[in-house]
Amino acid sequence: MRVCSSLLVAGLLAAAPVTVTAESCITQSQMAPAERAMLGETATEFAMLTAAGNAEGVRARTMPAYAQNFGGIQDAIRAASSHLQGASFVPQTLWILDNSGAKIGADGGAQDAQFLCTLNRGVHETTFLIPALPAGRYALVVLDSAGTAEPWQVAMLLRQSAPGTWQLGGLFPRATTAGGHDGLWYWRTARDYAARKQPWNAYVYYTEAEQLLRPVAFANSTNLDTLLGEQGKAAPAALSGGLGPQQPLVLAPAQGDEVRVTSLKAENAPDRSGSLDLLAHVQVSGPLADPIASRARNAHAAKALLAAYPELRSAFHGVWIVADLPGGGTYISEEPMTAL
Repeated sequence: MRVCSSLLVAGLLAAAPVTVTAESCITQSQMAPAERAMLGETATEFAMLTAAGNAEGVRARTMPAYAQNFGGIQDAIRAASSHLQGASFVPQTLWILDNSGAKIGADGGAQDAQFLCTLNRGVHETTFLIPALPAGRYALVVLDSAGTAEPWQVAMLLRQSAPGTWQLGGLFPRATTAGGHDGLWYWRTARDYAARKQPWNAYVYYTEAEQLLRPVAFANSTNLDTLLGEQGKAAPAALSGGLGPQQPLVLAPAQGDEVRVTSLKAENAPDRSGSLDLLAHVQVSGPLADPIASRARNAHAAKALLAAYPELRSAFHGVWIVADLPGGGTYISEEPMTAL
């Protein structure tokens, strides 16, 4: 299963007041060269510590509030370090995000911060919406890996604690390819599927393109808006209202129980370079008495999905079913396409 692409610091992305304040953004072309170089060096040091699996080294330079609640960052380091061993890093994009003048909300907590970043005063814009962000001067730095089997990015949110000193406030490592292809390839292929009137394949490939092209979960851009607009136009009618736990895709096969699908994504096929599996989450009422029965339930879900939308057979090697159990547990199984 793929490492999660956006592991978020809970304190930064917790539930927050509704009020959003627009603050200032400085792009890397607008930065003083010395500050741009310092941010690149600082971020590279954090990335090297991540690659080495040195969680304590990262923790020592993390904002105190998050150093005390370090679980999210530690999980990100643990998941990414094996993929980044021996890597070197090249700063790809930098932004300075300043909300130093932010007011405390009516409930006494920090407000959401929204940063609008325009590239060279042009029409292309990147937006960051960070919930419950304490007042301060921040930097978001994205680095590309080099020298690894698969390309990765390490994005991080830094906060200036003193002139020339930056501490970590969020760490977001992620793969930038799946099945040997990058986000632009998935975008082009999604368009091809849409043109061939295969809306389900197009939907999954647009979803994969978005995941690979979005550097952090709280970022949006003009290009991503275009991608999502295309996905919305090409989406199957059954998904016109969206897809999620509150809006499942309900399948009623000719035999057996109904199947409630809450997400459809692409996934690297294990031990098959360049191949993709379909990953589907389904809602179930509870655990079954034994693994054989649980596996049969997952196989039933996979067969129901392919029976309803057979075009999916042409785009994927197999199907992974993640049965989401009440209370947070899961039962996961792989169903080869040849068995469905």
